[in-house]
Amino acid sequence: MSRTAFRQQNTGTTGARVASVRLPPLVIIVLVFTVVAFYGGGKVLGYNISGISWVVPMAVALLVLVRNLNRVTFPFVFWLPWALLLLTYLTIVDYRFIESRVVPVQRTLQLLSPVIVGMAVSTFRTTPLHLAAFSRVIRLLSLVLLGIALFKAGLLLTGRLPYFTPLAPEVMTVMLLCTFFATRYFIRRDKRDLIFWGVLACVPVIAVTRTAIAATLLTFPLSFGPMRKSYRIGALLLIAAVGLGLFYSPRMQQRMFYSGEGELSDIFNEDFATESILSSDFATSSRSFMWERMYESAQEKQWTGHGTGAGETFAYQITESIAYPHNDWLLTYFDYGVLGVAVFTGCMLLTMWDCLRKVRTCRHPGTRQLLLTGASAFIPFMLMMVTDNIMVYASFFGNLHFTFLGLAHGALRAEKHVY
Repeated sequence: MSRTAFRQQNTGTTGARVASVRLPPLVIIVLVFTVVAFYGGGKVLGYNISGISWVVPMAVALLVLVRNLNRVTFPFVFWLPWALLLLTYLTIVDYRFIESRVVPVQRTLQLLSPVIVGMAVSTFRTTPLHLAAFSRVIRLLSLVLLGIALFKAGLLLTGRLPYFTPLAPEVMTVMLLCTFFATRYFIRRDKRDLIFWGVLACVPVIAVTRTAIAATLLTFPLSFGPMRKSYRIGALLLIAAVGLGLFYSPRMQQRMFYSGEGELSDIFNEDFATESILSSDFATSSRSFMWERMYESAQEKQWTGHGTGAGETFAYQITESIAYPHNDWLLTYFDYGVLGVAVFTGCMLLTMWDCLRKVRTCRHPGTRQLLLTGASAFIPFMLMMVTDNIMVYASFFGNLHFTFLGLAHGALRAEKHVY
C-alpha cells in the first residue's frame, strides 16, 4: 500500500469505518480460543479443551511464520536465550526419572507459545483502523468474560455469592484486560475505559483469589501510562485502603483463615516452618509445605536446575494428584536453576525496556497504548508467578499478551513505511 493510500484509508476512526475493518485471522483465533479456554475441563475428540485453546493459536502462528518469516517485527532476539535454554533442556530430559503424567514437550511448547504468537502477529501491518477495531473487540471480550464469570459464580441465577468461586482462567485474563483499560484511560482519558477497569477488577474479588486481587488492583497505579506522580501515589494509597477493607470482609476472612477470622499480623508473623504449618490458622492450602520441600530440593542443583519436568514430578511425589506448586518462580528455579530464572527475567525486562523506548518515537496513540499495555502487563504477570502457574496459562494470558505486543510492532513498521 502506498503512503498516500495508507493515509487516506486511516483518516479518522469513525464507527462505520472501524466496523468495516477485518482483523488478522490469527488475532481472531487467539481471541476466540481465549473464550473457549474459559469452558474448563471438557474434552473434544479426547483432547482437553484447555490444551486445544493454546495449541491451535500456536499451530496457526507457526503456519503464518513459515510464510512470512521475513516480515517479523517483534523483537524475538530478546527471547532467543529463553527459547534456546528450553529446547536444550528438552533434548537432555532423562525420562527414567520423570513421572508418567508429566510431558516435558508440552511444558516446553506452552512456555514458547506466547513468543511464537507474538512473532506471527507482528508480521501483519496493522493500521490505526485495525487498532481501533481491536479495542472494540477487546471491549466485547470483556463483556463476554464478565458474563461467564457472573454465571459461574451463580450471581445470574441466585443473586448470591458462595464463599469461593473457581474462576482461575477468567481471573488471569482479567488482569491483562485491566492493564489494557488502565493504560488506554491514561492515554485517551475515556471514562468508559475507567468503568471497564473498575467492573473487571471486581472479578478476582468475586473469586476471592488473593494474589490476583492485589495484582489486578495494582494494574491501575503501576501502569506505564502517562500519569502524574501525585495521582499515582494517591491511587496506590486508595487501593491500599480498598485492599484493607477487602481483607476484613467476611468472605476474605473465611478464605484467609481456617477459623474464619484473623489479623494482618497473623500473616506477617507466620514463619511457615514445616512443623508449624499444620497448626497454623493461615490458610495456605498446604502450599507452604510444598514450597519448602521443593526449595530445599532445588538447592541441590541451584545453578542449572533438575531439568524440564522435574518440578512437576516432585510435586506429584508430594501430593500424588497436583502437578504444579502454584509458584512459577519456584518451579522455574527447580527445573532450570538460577540460570533459567535469570534468563527469563532478563527477557521480560528487555522487552519492557524496548517497549518503553519505542513509545517515544511512535506516532499513533493506538500503537503507544499497545506498547505500554504490553510492557505494563509483565508486572501483574510477575506478581502472579509468586502464587500461581501463569507461565503455562498461555491460553488465558500469554498468547493474548503477546498479541498486544505483536500488533504494536506491526503497527510500528507500518508507521515507518508511511511517515
